Amino acid sequence: MQRDYVKGKLWYNERCFANTELHEVDYVTVTFERNRTLSEESSCFYSPAPFFDWLPCLPPLSKQTKSMASTVITFLVDQEHSTGVYLLHNNQKTTVVSVHHLKQNKPKLKPKFPPFMFPSSFSSPVGIVFHPRSHFLYAYGNQVWLSIDGGNTFELLADFHDDVIKSTYHSFYTSDIIFLSQSGKAHFTKAGLETYSDIGSIADNIFTLYYDHMGFIHKLTPDKFVAGGPHAALGNSQLIFGQAPDMGFRTALAPQYITTNEMIFYAYVPPSEPQETIYTKTFNNIHSGKVIQSRNTGKAYIREILQSHKSAEFLSAVIAEVIEPFGIQDVTQSPCLSSTLSIAPEQDSFKLTLQQPTPGVVSLFQASDIEKTVVIPGYSSFLIISIVDDQNALAKATMPRLVPTDMTFVKDSWFLYDFGQKNGQTWEIHAKPCNYWFQQHDDSLSLSVLKYIDLGKSYTLQVKVMPHGKGTQIIGLPLVKIIVGNPTVLQVKVEGSFDDADNYLMKISVASQYMLQGTTSLAFIIGEASTDCFVTTFVPILKSSCSYLKSMHHNPSKVIPLEDWLSGVHKDSQGFNMIKTLPINYRPPSNMGIAIPLTDNFYHADPSKPIPRNLFLKSKKSGKFKQCANVSTREECNCTLDQKFSHAVAFSDCREKVPRFKFPVTHYPVSLAIHSEDGRAPVKTPYLVTVTEVNERENWELKHTVPENVKKLKNHLESILKVPVYNPSGLNLSIRGSELFHFRVSVVPGVTFCELVEEFEIYVDEVPLPFPGHTLIAIATAVVLGGMIFIVFMLQIRNIHPWDKCKTFLKRSKMN
Repeated sequence: MQRDYVKGKLWYNERCFANTELHEVDYVTVTFERNRTLSEESSCFYSPAPFFDWLPCLPPLSKQTKSMASTVITFLVDQEHSTGVYLLHNNQKTTVVSVHHLKQNKPKLKPKFPPFMFPSSFSSPVGIVFHPRSHFLYAYGNQVWLSIDGGNTFELLADFHDDVIKSTYHSFYTSDIIFLSQSGKAHFTKAGLETYSDIGSIADNIFTLYYDHMGFIHKLTPDKFVAGGPHAALGNSQLIFGQAPDMGFRTALAPQYITTNEMIFYAYVPPSEPQETIYTKTFNNIHSGKVIQSRNTGKAYIREILQSHKSAEFLSAVIAEVIEPFGIQDVTQSPCLSSTLSIAPEQDSFKLTLQQPTPGVVSLFQASDIEKTVVIPGYSSFLIISIVDDQNALAKATMPRLVPTDMTFVKDSWFLYDFGQKNGQTWEIHAKPCNYWFQQHDDSLSLSVLKYIDLGKSYTLQVKVMPHGKGTQIIGLPLVKIIVGNPTVLQVKVEGSFDDADNYLMKISVASQYMLQGTTSLAFIIGEASTDCFVTTFVPILKSSCSYLKSMHHNPSKVIPLEDWLSGVHKDSQGFNMIKTLPINYRPPSNMGIAIPLTDNFYHADPSKPIPRNLFLKSKKSGKFKQCANVSTREECNCTLDQKFSHAVAFSDCREKVPRFKFPVTHYPVSLAIHSEDGRAPVKTPYLVTVTEVNERENWELKHTVPENVKKLKNHLESILKVPVYNPSGLNLSIRGSELFHFRVSVVPGVTFCELVEEFEIYVDEVPLPFPGHTLIAIATAVVLGGMIFIVFMLQIRNIHPWDKCKTFLKRSKMN
């Protein structure tokens, strides 16, 4: 059995799982080639993180279904939709993508969509891959297909016929994608674009490519390391892929003018061309958005690919915008231009006949005129396919309905263009220079954006697309296509407009939806952008969840500088020190008395020192070290400075100093604020809070005002939570007890995805004796004073003078 699993393929989605949410799960799949000893169920396994439990990729199948089951080429998990995506291939050479819901990390038997069946031309599937941190799903092999809806439908991106894509390389930052074929050719595209480019090849037998976090590509071989750059960065990728090849093909083109600045190029397919190689004579997706350039002069930007089967010779064409005029032939290159031209039908072609020119002028067709194109303004163009004799030639019309009949065209009213290959290749196709600039509204330079949207909150994102360079037409249609990865998670509203400078502005408003948590990507695609642009696709990640940067903070009534906290002295205007240094191993009093602490929380803990107030049995049973557990000295507690000043009860062992107030504390404002990446905002309705004393102390009271529109919600929450609920606006605290009070404030659930909790301490000092001590002292003092007055009164009325008797007694003592 060990030999069955010697070699396998690893499949996974490249996503960032920092600050992972509860609903986010990472998956890894391993596939093995099926052989005689491996069943279909044991040739593909997957596992959710932490990758301890491995399960078969296929759900349990019935016996009838098993006999019809296909081979699992790839199984990926779409985290945005919580679905499993299968790429299947059966014995009938049929390739299918099937999408299934996941339940408890296991795919259901029933598919989410009807399976998508690829055409038979997709005969060598290799795998599927999600572009990192996006919802763009690519299926690749001898063809490349793109899905933007989670695998429900696919569109053909590229057809490589006999060449097969064996691996893909992606940059999440720049949206670059490289498809590398078995022959070593490198094909380049941007995520979401419907075109691609050839950028060169790699001749190394053993190598790997990878993109770093800034979108720079690198190549690693056993004996060297080659550092490249972004594909659009001044051609730095040439260090890895070499010179970009000509993306043209070997056939003649027939130009047909539509306007002075727009023309159609028809690709000629000779009748003798074998059926299996016709594709090498046609335009396809690779040519969209590229530049047709004459080797002499002139160039045009391809805007649209046209496919047609009405003409056997012209199966494809492109509409192009002329940027630089193309050069025409002159009489030295083609003497036929000296004559008048007439056109007549000839079976399935047209005969071009030269009229006798001026005596003494040589005018004739030459063999070099084959595959040149006769262009007549306002009429069809004619591609010369053969020379009958010096005065006659056969040609194919690009637009048969616009062929002029019974007309002659004098010299200089018709022209000759050379886009053939009989005299050597006369034209090339290359990538177009970048034609659009992308700008975010906040001038952010980062293309890796992660935004959290809390419950009831919204987020607005604005982008600008600026045309750059020649050949960029603004035709009033949106320049940016928006694709939402998971529309069920967030509500998305889009507004687009052009400004006076023909820049396209887009404003996107995103709001949370009900109580649903999840993640979605939001793709901005400039469909007309060149693959040479650094940014053509912008994919921010939006999470309907709580931001890890969002927290609630208590604003103290008086701010004490850090240096005073370190020194332990901060006096107010009356000389009262507002910082209390707690005794070692301090525990706050309980309701049973100061000498009987019952809390488990130690403050200023030191295991090497004795524990005060530990005389009673209940006090001895309470009190547990946290940070200082299982150590013998305070130094071993390893308390950091942040922990020493933390209000959290989890770090009470480290807490040494707390704010100090004089008794009584009345109407202390409990001011709360929420801090997030968007700044700081006060806590107010609809946020409601609960307040507890972590050491279960009493003798404190909260007062607040409840608006009429909040009362019903407050009462409802109190019936569920079984604790008082307070309005955070105008909340104030009064304390009648002594020593340390430690409060925890929590935002009630249902108004935010976050668990917003804040804690703060107040040490109440200089407290008078508690009842009845003060009263007893006053009564005793009054009794003593009253008794003394009564005795003096009785002595006076009885004429008794104790002082005189004392004097007499003293005199007698001296005389003796």
